[in-house]
Amino acid sequence: MEISDDELIEELSKRFAQSRKAFSDLSVMNRKLIEMNERLEASESLKSNFLSNIRNEINNPLNVIMGLADQLAVVGTGNEEITSLSSLIGAEANTLNFQLRNIFMAAELESGEISPRYVKVHIASALRDLGDSFLHTAAKKNVSVELTFPENADTHSAVIDFEKFQIIVSNLLANAIEYSSDGGVVDVSYSVSGDGLLCISVQDHGVGIASEDQHRIFDRFVQLETGTTRSHLGHGLGLSITKALVDLMQGSINLTSSPGEGTLFTVLLPPCSIFDDEDSFSEAGNLFLFDDMGEA
Repeated sequence: MEISDDELIEELSKRFAQSRKAFSDLSVMNRKLIEMNERLEASESLKSNFLSNIRNEINNPLNVIMGLADQLAVVGTGNEEITSLSSLIGAEANTLNFQLRNIFMAAELESGEISPRYVKVHIASALRDLGDSFLHTAAKKNVSVELTFPENADTHSAVIDFEKFQIIVSNLLANAIEYSSDGGVVDVSYSVSGDGLLCISVQDHGVGIASEDQHRIFDRFVQLETGTTRSHLGHGLGLSITKALVDLMQGSINLTSSPGEGTLFTVLLPPCSIFDDEDSFSEAGNLFLFDDMGEA
């Protein structure tokens, strides 16, 4: 088939016009994508600023409440009613603080703007303080928390992300206490291997978890009991956050459980190094190290 020069020129002109239109359409789409990306970046920045501000707005008065509760306990020494009330205020404030830290940590994990911040921590002291913070919760459930440490625990320290370590252990403690039977015992222990691997174990002797449900408990918002008549409290965030933080620290978490025989959670955290500008040391669990706020 032969075509004339005029027909060839007309066809080429048509093709060039189509190409120019396609290029124009691509330019418009690219510009819209750039604008959308800029809006998303601005939105993420606003969200990060909001989270930072709201954490401070909530935690500052909460810290004051906990501090005043401690002062009230000192002032009311010898007065049983004041001592009891100050203890209750402090315990409930600590519980609220624990729940809020989980919520804020879930938001940070969701945003993807989170990274480990390592410091040297005295493990036994940190675990003692965490155990003490759950004494009121355990007493309400008639559960005791027992800590078992190695013989050389006083000399043990490990390089870990202290804030995330606290949240991990707090969630495991809260879960173990909640699912313990009346009069039960929660056993907490740790060990450090020769190569620096930190192993934390939290065991309860309560209801246990069926094998078919064990893979689900680390999913966000999953609770094995549902409905308004469920017998255990919780919002389904704790264990999912725990798993995410352990993964972030390049560790592992395992569980051993069967119905009626309780549950053992084991967390393994590998040794880490501290950069020269991050050389901090925490001798006790009441020293909180946060990126943009401090807690007492």
